[in-house]
Parts: sequence; structure tokens; C-alpha cells
Amino acid sequence: MLAAFYKLHTKPGAKAKLIEFLKWDGEVARDTEPGTLRFDFFEDPEDEGAIYLYEAYRDEAALEAHKVNPPFQQYFSTVREECVDSVKFYLRLVPAIWSPED
Repeated sequence: MLAAFYKLHTKPGAKAKLIEFLKWDGEVARDTEPGTLRFDFFEDPEDEGAIYLYEAYRDEAALEAHKVNPPFQQYFSTVREECVDSVKFYLRLVPAIWSPED
């Protein structure tokens, strides 16, 4: 399993648009990507512009399958520029040392 955890800090006025996009991204992952194990995001009650995102993939092939779907492509072609001011990685697609899948 591979996992990533990071913080997206939104541009002023762009948080709602980013949340709607992430909901769609999560729905596509849930409905069409069996190797995407988790796609969760959270708001920070102490930082209005922050969204934390946790993603987990069964393996490298599952990650590659995620990358070819429209949400991934749209994030890097338009959404990131329009909505995201900064990204801070806490985990950047690291292998799990244990998973319920094991």
C-alpha cells in the first residue's frame, strides 16, 4: 500500500470550489478505481483556508490508474492554479509498513 497525507492551503474565495472538486475526485476514485483504498479530506477548524487530504492506494499500479482519470488530469491542468495557494506534504506516497490488506 502507498499513502500520502498533505495540506492544501486554498486561495481566497476558492475553498468551496476546491471542496466540490475533491468530492467529485473522491466519487470517481470510489466508483472506478478499485485500487484506491482511501480518498479522504478534512477541514481545519483553526485554519479557514486549509484542507488536509489523505490518499491510499493498493500498489503502484493503482496509483497509476488514478493518474489517468479525469480528476487527476483536471487538478494539474486547472484546479491547482485556480484554487491552491500552497501544498505541504507530511507523507508523499510512502509504502505502508502494515495494512489491513496484508
